[in-house]
Amino acid sequence: MKKILSISLIVLSLFGCSLMDTPSSKVESYLNNYVSLEDEVLSDLDATIENEKLSENNKSIYKQVLKRQYQDLKYEIKDETIDGKNASVVVKITVYDLYKSNVNSEYYLNEHQDEFYTIDNTFDSDLYDKYKLDEMLKIKDTIDYEITFDLVKEDNTWVIKEPSREVLEKLHGLYNYNE
Repeated sequence: MKKILSISLIVLSLFGCSLMDTPSSKVESYLNNYVSLEDEVLSDLDATIENEKLSENNKSIYKQVLKRQYQDLKYEIKDETIDGKNASVVVKITVYDLYKSNVNSEYYLNEHQDEFYTIDNTFDSDLYDKYKLDEMLKIKDTIDYEITFDLVKEDNTWVIKEPSREVLEKLHGLYNYNE
C-alpha cells in the first residue's frame, strides 16, 4: 500500500510540475511579478525612472505612479495557442489610463500656461512635470487592452520573448490608442 501511495505521489508531483510549465502559467507568473512588486520589477522600475529627465522629487512621484499601476493591474488569460516550440497567450488587462491623464495634462497646460511660467517668463518644466504626475496619481479611469505574449520552449521550459514596446506601453497604461 505504501508503495502504491509513493508511486502515486511521484506521478502527481511530476504531473503537477508539468502543469506549472505551460505558456499561460508563465504569463501569469510574469504579470503576478508586477502585481506583487517583485524585486526584479522594482529594479527595472528604478532603472527606467533613473533615465527620466525629472527632478528627484518628481522621480519619487513617478515611482509611486508606476507602483500603483502595477499593484492595481487586473488580467485575464483569454487564449493559449501552442505550435511546436512556439506559443502565444492572449491576455486582457485592465490598467489606469495614464495616456488619458497625459492628454488631459497637455490640454490643461495649453489652457493655463501662466501657471507654469516663472516671473521672468521662463517655462518651468519641473512644475509642469509635478502637475502631470500628480494627475496620474489621482486618475481612476481604467482602460482594457488585449495583449499577446509570445513564448518559445527552450530546454523543455517555456520562456516569454522580450515584450514589444507596444506591450510595455499598454502594461504601463501609456499606449497612444488615438494613433
